[in-house]
Amino acid sequence: MVIDSSVLVSNANKLDKCINKNKKQDKKDKQLYNIIERKVKKEKHKHEKPRSRDGTLKECKRLFKEGASPEVLTKLEESLREQEKYHRYYVQCFLPVLGEVIERSKRISNETKNQVISEITKSCLSRYNEQDSGYGSDCEDEMSGISDSDSDFEDGINGISDSDNDVQLLNAIQNGNNRKFRKYLKDCTNVSGITDEKGNNILHLIASLKKKQKLKFLDTLIKIANEKNLAQLVDSENQEGKTPFQVALINKIIKGKHDSHTIQDNDNTLKFLIKLLEYGASSDNLGLSTKELQYLKEEQKTYYCDFLEKLAKSVKKPELKSKIRTKIKEIIPHTINTPDSNDNYQLHLAIKNKDEKSFKELLQKGADISLKDTDGNNALHLIVLELKQKRKFEFSNIILNVSKEEEKEYLKAQFKKAINAENTAKQTPLYYLFQHIKEKNEDRSCTDKKFEKTNRYKALELFLQNSADITAQDKEGNNALHYIASLKGEQKVACLELISSLVKEKEISEDQLGKAIKAINEEGRTPLQVSLTKKAEKGNHLSQMKTIFDLGKKYDNTTKFCAKMLEIGADSRSLKLKDREFHTEKYYCTLRNLENYSKTPQEGKVKAKELRKKLEKKYNVRTFSKKCQHILHKTGDGLKAAWKCIDPGRRASVLLAITVATTIITMVTLSCFQGQIAIGAALPIIAITGVVCLIFTLGLSDIRKSVKELTNNKQSRKDDHLAAKQPENITEQQNLANNSAEQEVQRSSNQSEHKESPATQMSYVSILRQFINKPDGLTNKFSFPGR
Repeated sequence: MVIDSSVLVSNANKLDKCINKNKKQDKKDKQLYNIIERKVKKEKHKHEKPRSRDGTLKECKRLFKEGASPEVLTKLEESLREQEKYHRYYVQCFLPVLGEVIERSKRISNETKNQVISEITKSCLSRYNEQDSGYGSDCEDEMSGISDSDSDFEDGINGISDSDNDVQLLNAIQNGNNRKFRKYLKDCTNVSGITDEKGNNILHLIASLKKKQKLKFLDTLIKIANEKNLAQLVDSENQEGKTPFQVALINKIIKGKHDSHTIQDNDNTLKFLIKLLEYGASSDNLGLSTKELQYLKEEQKTYYCDFLEKLAKSVKKPELKSKIRTKIKEIIPHTINTPDSNDNYQLHLAIKNKDEKSFKELLQKGADISLKDTDGNNALHLIVLELKQKRKFEFSNIILNVSKEEEKEYLKAQFKKAINAENTAKQTPLYYLFQHIKEKNEDRSCTDKKFEKTNRYKALELFLQNSADITAQDKEGNNALHYIASLKGEQKVACLELISSLVKEKEISEDQLGKAIKAINEEGRTPLQVSLTKKAEKGNHLSQMKTIFDLGKKYDNTTKFCAKMLEIGADSRSLKLKDREFHTEKYYCTLRNLENYSKTPQEGKVKAKELRKKLEKKYNVRTFSKKCQHILHKTGDGLKAAWKCIDPGRRASVLLAITVATTIITMVTLSCFQGQIAIGAALPIIAITGVVCLIFTLGLSDIRKSVKELTNNKQSRKDDHLAAKQPENITEQQNLANNSAEQEVQRSSNQSEHKESPATQMSYVSILRQFINKPDGLTNKFSFPGR
């Protein structure tokens, strides 16, 4: 017999391949066995059943794909039978989930899937040899294909009697075993009367199941129980006063994931609740009690409201949909306006978090802006206190915009209520806004921008246009006008102009304005007096001054504010400040400005002039301009006397010199008033010009003669005054005065006959210096400042 060597070699290679393949198969089977065994014998599992993404399940999928034998599952089940704890977990927890994962896999062939599922089914059937463990699931029932006859077989083995049927029914629900539930439910004679120790009926327990289990159990119940029993189960309450509907709803809100507020159409709880509503559950079950709402977190409340809206959209029956929508319109505002355990409202949290979108949505759903927190602050208080820059105006404007767009008139009414509400500190939102304006007013970095263009002004305008009460007083008795009067610069004028314009537009009543103008705060001051005191306290007291420099005619903002207050109805008597500490140069100048300001009412001008004169008399002060007028008056008298001494032939040249000097003095004076020349520089120029003009026009001898005439005239006036007081000495005094005059004239004529010596010229110079440096006798003791 001839043996072909090539055939032997070929067979040997095939044998080697088979051996290698078997070795690889054994290796993979061993890996599969060890992986599952480690998982099953793990001391502690995070979940009752492994998740589909579990690492062990992924390894099993890979090994089955690479050729691992499904028989490993049966071998492992046999090896674990003596270890009850591990065997129960393997058969009733691990294998059902593995079957689902294998069945869903797209990378494993159908033949392998069928083999795996067959082995899992064999392993699951081994349960019948043991006591009921309480484990099971819907997916297990579906995969194993166990029929009711199988359950009868199991019951026969376990020896369950009819008396234990109710208990077994409850246990089947709690363990999630729909197959047993169906069996025991068929044998139950009083479905609505079965309850556990907490008063939960069958439907309460079903409502507590997870995910789609509750739907499967409910479908089983609907198929087997009659409508009467079902209606009784739906409306029944447990010991906590909750219906099955409420149990499912609360579990969904508390235990649900709220990372995303999107609720899917196929949500199991959503479907479960819709079925309950269709089978008679009351729409009143949609609402939660106040106590339950208080213990919900902000995100849970938001999810609850979104869930109810989704529920209303998902209901198909028109009548039921309408009823649910009506009920939800009541529930959602109640939910939003119920504070949490820390007394925080959702709307207030949206403001504090600067969440503009959430703030608008809450308003659209019925949030109440007038509700107060523990400090008595409502939404408008918090908008002013918590938000910065333009957000104050934007959030306030959102409220009014929602009111218009959604046609929610109640929201505008709430705004009017909230804007005038006081917190525990007796402050309204309007006054907090004024305080904010005042703080920004004192910050120089915020004064560059025109006030009317700022968001602070816009927010104030919005408040005043929507019924903010300008007469309301804080704990110090200040109303809106008191606050405005205490502002600096143009802001007080701008705010007062705003109120005045709103009065004209009928947004603020004239009676309200009149009451605010006349109001007196705790210090006994009207708004007009507050403005005056703020101005007065900056100046020096009049008792420390003799001359007040009042150059220029620029009217400050306090003058404009006071004039406007007088124009819109303030009493002119409010211009008077009784406290002596406020009698300062600033107060004096304000009165003078009001007297000269064209927009000051006539009555106010008269009162300002009266008060100004009283201050001059009381403190003996004059303004620089009045002192200049006095000097010019005295200078005029001196020029008249000098004019008489001038030779008529020289008067033309003298007149020209006087005209030139007057022009120079006038120009210097005007430049001084306009601020182009300092006072210290102007006075010497005026003095020098006057002296030069006097020397040029009169000459030294004429000056001396003029001085003597002025002295004689003055002496004559004094004599006349004394004669009026003492008539009996008239003759004697006149004789003495005449003799003195004759002697002076004689002496003057004698001296003029002789040639002037150097000594005589020096005496003339001395007299001239005295005339220049000591004009007290001519000007009623006037002296320039600084001399």
